[in-house]
Amino acid sequence: MTETCDFLIIGGGSAGCIIARRLAEKSAGRIILLEAGKEDEGDVAAIDLFRLDEQTEDYDWGFKASTFAGSKPELNYARAKILGGCANHNDCAFLRPPDSDFDEWENLGAKGWGAADMAPYFPRVMENTHVEEAPHHPASQIFVKAVTELGLTKIDFQKQISEGVGYFPLNAKGRLRQSSSVTYLHPLSKLPKHLEVWTQTLATKILIENGKAIGAETTRGTISASRAVILACGSIQTPQLMMLSGLGPAQHLRGLGISLVADMPELGEHLRDHVGAPVVWETHGPVAPWEVCPFEATMMLKLDDDAPAPDVLFHFGLRVREKYGEDPRLFVNGPAVKASPNVTRARSEGRVKLASADYRAAPVIELNYFSDPYDMRILMKAMRFTRRLMETRSFQTLCKAEVHPGPDVRSDDEWIGYIKSVCETVYHPCGTASIGHVVTPDLRVKGIDNLIIGDASIFPSLITTNINCAVMMAAEKAADLVLG
Repeated sequence: MTETCDFLIIGGGSAGCIIARRLAEKSAGRIILLEAGKEDEGDVAAIDLFRLDEQTEDYDWGFKASTFAGSKPELNYARAKILGGCANHNDCAFLRPPDSDFDEWENLGAKGWGAADMAPYFPRVMENTHVEEAPHHPASQIFVKAVTELGLTKIDFQKQISEGVGYFPLNAKGRLRQSSSVTYLHPLSKLPKHLEVWTQTLATKILIENGKAIGAETTRGTISASRAVILACGSIQTPQLMMLSGLGPAQHLRGLGISLVADMPELGEHLRDHVGAPVVWETHGPVAPWEVCPFEATMMLKLDDDAPAPDVLFHFGLRVREKYGEDPRLFVNGPAVKASPNVTRARSEGRVKLASADYRAAPVIELNYFSDPYDMRILMKAMRFTRRLMETRSFQTLCKAEVHPGPDVRSDDEWIGYIKSVCETVYHPCGTASIGHVVTPDLRVKGIDNLIIGDASIFPSLITTNINCAVMMAAEKAADLVLG
């Protein structure tokens, strides 16, 4: 039996939850929100930010990514598999992008997405979302003081994005996450009756008839949608689902035996991500437990004089290991901390492809880091600046020695070798179905009626900050565009 609805939203992450709620407020038709993962409500590992380490493999898709062209897919590329998406899977850094990021989008052809157009959407997000500064662990305070000794100003990053040092704003209330599922949908039992959230339901194919999206095949059967199919699966799985449905690069799809519905050569291309690398120091003694999360302090640097906003954003870590597992590349014998700069507006582009026509197969993720030399140039400058922390009196009270890369790394070639050996993602993929290439500025997929995309895949370029706030702002705008 086929289920029928007005709006079918595929993907219950940061964007999908917002779009679903806003459509429910402004439309009386039946809305179905699909999420492949489980519910988050009542799940302490998902909702309590402090208990992130308790999340098990079933909270994540388990994807691997190739770091460089031709390399094996070895980098863990976590993508959440739970209602609320990656906002229930991250460290909750919540930074509003500077206006220059949105103006760049408009310059790239995203008419209606400039700073003035996007300004109303941040207050709309904040109507639902509580944001507060991260706690001030003693080690984080030392990091902030040490950076001021190097000449930077202390900044309130809730008020401005500029060069300086300070503490991350978190979309959290104490330890309670303020993901869009929590703030827009909970409690699920009190949602409007015409909004249905179907968890543990995977869309396997978009149904397209005569150039029009009419619904989807799912693991719970067929769903038809009379008004729109809205994709909010994220920058990896939105293009994956589209390709499985016959939308995408013709040669790639035909090579996998998939019947071509529409040739979209740019779909899955232009994947951008924040690439970084850490400097690690051994501390004089054990690092005390943190209250909420291990990433409280941040620093932003503007290394190019003509840059519109900071080129580098740091995550100061109260531990060395990543939240998704140990990294054997950064082994330390004793207690340690790290500072990881990443390139805010990285220019290197990767891609997402299919491994096979089987929807159960993980997609191929090629990050292609440092294919644009700008990214390595900026990151090397940032790494050299990071090393200067040990010149300060404050930092010397916390740390006794640089462990990685170690003092022997000094030349450009040595830095390049180190960075390539330990480079890491900040889990901010975007751009794989971008405005201008795949969708129009009103987020309609080119050549396919009733198919709309409302997640980070539509970003025309990478933004200066962690992307969750921008995703939520874009979702608010997407909801307006769906009904507009």
